[in-house]
Amino acid sequence: MRKTLVIIINTLAAQAIFLCALRYVTEFFVLAFINSLATHILIAVAIMLVVALLIRRQTASVFLLVISLTMAGHTILVKQAHAIRSAAQEAQAPPALRVMSFNMLAENFGNSERIAQMIIRSGVDIAIVPEGSPLIFHLPALQKTYPYRFGCGEGTPTCDLLVFSRLPVKNMTTGSLSDLRRDRLMVATVDVQGVAVRVVAVHLSKPYFDDYHRNELYMLKAVLGNDPGPMFVAGDFNSGSIPPDMQRFLTQMNLRTAPDGEPGTWPVQLAPYGLGIAIDHIYSRPPLVPQRVQRLPEDFGSNHYGLTADFILRKP
Repeated sequence: MRKTLVIIINTLAAQAIFLCALRYVTEFFVLAFINSLATHILIAVAIMLVVALLIRRQTASVFLLVISLTMAGHTILVKQAHAIRSAAQEAQAPPALRVMSFNMLAENFGNSERIAQMIIRSGVDIAIVPEGSPLIFHLPALQKTYPYRFGCGEGTPTCDLLVFSRLPVKNMTTGSLSDLRRDRLMVATVDVQGVAVRVVAVHLSKPYFDDYHRNELYMLKAVLGNDPGPMFVAGDFNSGSIPPDMQRFLTQMNLRTAPDGEPGTWPVQLAPYGLGIAIDHIYSRPPLVPQRVQRLPEDFGSNHYGLTADFILRKP
């Protein structure tokens, strides 16, 4: 009986490891969700194999345990590969720019007033709100603090993606990343301490909708072009940073992640316990360097947690 149970555990573990390993050789969209969960899956597999070893020692269990731990460690290294750490004096400096990204959930009308007040009191310079249609009733209140807005009749007829800014905004353009959803891309420029910084707000499709996620990242890169200047890209990517299409996008655009790891934002039931996945991101390109990226303390009825990020401009 013990031998049979261990064989079953080893078989399930081998299958899970195989699925997680496929990201090294293919970008098949069916695996997209597994790719984002790779760290969680591999750690769970390692725990299963430890249990198997406690039940009955087998060489196969040891072999699979080593593989699962190695691959889990590699996923962590992959996520840290794009991290950039501010120097000690930079970390203590007053932020030059503060940004929020929060997918508030399109059906979340019951909490819309609380969310509007939270944004107003947050002190952020720019707030990016995917699925922000419930804020349509609170635009006059928000405008008193954030006189510059795009979305909900300003630049787009839709309210899917909203950008609020207290800083004057230049060269604002809006567009669609694919034919699946409209108006899920906004690009602008703001002046931060005399430096032009590009603001990029996005809401990508779910990665298991055929090849839409990968193609939308290609479109996003094409729209942003090869301008090497400072910028940040924020919003709901519906994907972790591990999948190949996300890694390629970060590398090609020279975008960096938070110095101490990206906070998990989904699902809200697990994120506070360190078990969430970072599918909402605030990436940046030097000389715009993140001092910190933090999760909002409350989900406000959304199925995502929001993020805030403080940036400094690194001097040459």
